[in-house]
Amino acid sequence: MHTHKSHKDIDILRKPMLTLSELLNEWATVQPSVVAVHSAHGLLTYSELKQQVDEFAAGLQGLGVTAGSVIGLMCTNRPEWMIAALAAAKLGARVSAFNTWSKKWDLQYMLEESGCEVLIVLSAVRETDVTSLIEELVPDAWNAVEPGWSSADFPQLREIIVIGERSGLAGIRYFADIAIEAQNSTYFDENQSEPCRDDPIFVMYTSGSTARPKAVPIHRHVAIQHGHAVAERMGVVNGDIIWVPVPLFWSYGGANAFMVGLVTGSTLVLQEIFEADEALSIIEEHRCTVAYTLPNITDALITNPAFSRSRIRGLVKGITIGSPREIEKAGNQLGIKGICNSYGSTESYGGCCVTPSKWPLERKMVTQGPPLPANLLVIRDFGSNEALSVGEVGQICVSGQVTSGYLAQADQTLASFSDDGEFRSGDLGFLDAAGDLHFVGRASEMIRCAGINIAPTEVEEFIGIHPDIAEVAVVGVPDEAKGELVVAFVCLSNNKKTVSEFELKEFCKDQIASYKVPARIMVMTKPLPRTDTGKLSRKTVRDMAKELML
Repeated sequence: MHTHKSHKDIDILRKPMLTLSELLNEWATVQPSVVAVHSAHGLLTYSELKQQVDEFAAGLQGLGVTAGSVIGLMCTNRPEWMIAALAAAKLGARVSAFNTWSKKWDLQYMLEESGCEVLIVLSAVRETDVTSLIEELVPDAWNAVEPGWSSADFPQLREIIVIGERSGLAGIRYFADIAIEAQNSTYFDENQSEPCRDDPIFVMYTSGSTARPKAVPIHRHVAIQHGHAVAERMGVVNGDIIWVPVPLFWSYGGANAFMVGLVTGSTLVLQEIFEADEALSIIEEHRCTVAYTLPNITDALITNPAFSRSRIRGLVKGITIGSPREIEKAGNQLGIKGICNSYGSTESYGGCCVTPSKWPLERKMVTQGPPLPANLLVIRDFGSNEALSVGEVGQICVSGQVTSGYLAQADQTLASFSDDGEFRSGDLGFLDAAGDLHFVGRASEMIRCAGINIAPTEVEEFIGIHPDIAEVAVVGVPDEAKGELVVAFVCLSNNKKTVSEFELKEFCKDQIASYKVPARIMVMTKPLPRTDTGKLSRKTVRDMAKELML
């Protein structure tokens, strides 16, 4: 790998209003031999990445993709995701980033909702044969005897591009062939930039509690400005090597890590699908300096039998979310002294508050930090919508670097955004005297027991200090007498196999208010349930609690 120039000598870092295409072009000129992306599928230097993006963009243009076109992209963390996204950006097209855990029902919804004209899919993800799912949904393409088919169910869809081995089907194109077919193109300007700086580059989907994911536009110029702001808080500079195990289709990956890497000209080390053994080897081999982690990823690393701090000693910066205990694990047990605590959502580009990396760990453990420079946070009363004072808990509302609303979901947009664009997060928190945010929890997750509001995160934080507890989840279940009861599920640390419910209750009774003591504490023999993107699945935990209390 070639050495980066000192970040002090590179003027690109002082040009925040460059487009993605302009950024890539300049990095390819300034540091052509520096590795842009490492993965299990090889590496690409900035010069090679630019060339492949240009060729793929020419191929897409040859298929009729222009400014405003919609491309569906369902791919794991591979270079092809980056190539497709940057090529679409160059043409002014929009990428709808599909979740790779999607199955037939999910895919049908996203094909309908996105209105994508071109669908780019990885042929297989984990045990799922994706092409078989697409064949069921779009048989017109599989049965076509030549290109130019039309879909009865998805009339806007006209091209399918598969990342994988060729099968010889006339109606299907293959990723590797697109650039080859475009090599004789004479009408594509490799130095062209996006036709529009303000329209969406991505549409990403929330993983919230609604019946269907909400489609969130990620706008071009805001994404770049946001990348600069997050990089500054994290201390990421040109020359850093960023390990990205979180999915690029998720805002934390695609709107945050991807952008931070591109605006700083860093090396992105993509882990296709997170697995702890492989992650340790990747971090060690590539001497990664920055980590995008989550509590479940951190836990998987430090509890892995092959873990040792020496293997990942290069990790000195990073970003995560979680309770004080989880931030402490990332900082001390994982050893990332510059770990940043953050708060955000897809609507706020994967992070609207980030703690400065140089803060003491003790301070980063208890706050998500100040808002990014372009953001304004206001804590509002849920009922009156009035702004609350320092220390008062209410709804976290954000304006600045937030999306413009949900696509084709006017009711959801009206419910979540004010007339002047302020995003009502549905989360509870408060601001301290320094202006730092303290996240309390989702408003919908608050437990109301005997007329008293109880934040699950507060009870989780306390139970988590027990030396034999590795993980805890607290939820409320309906109760006729008290409204709701507190129920906790705990996972024990590896070195402790027997802690009883009675012992844990006594531990709680000695130190926290009686109304916060769980009515039941279930000791788990398997990990707590999580969503596809690694978050605790509170819905599943609530279902478990209801069964337990029957």
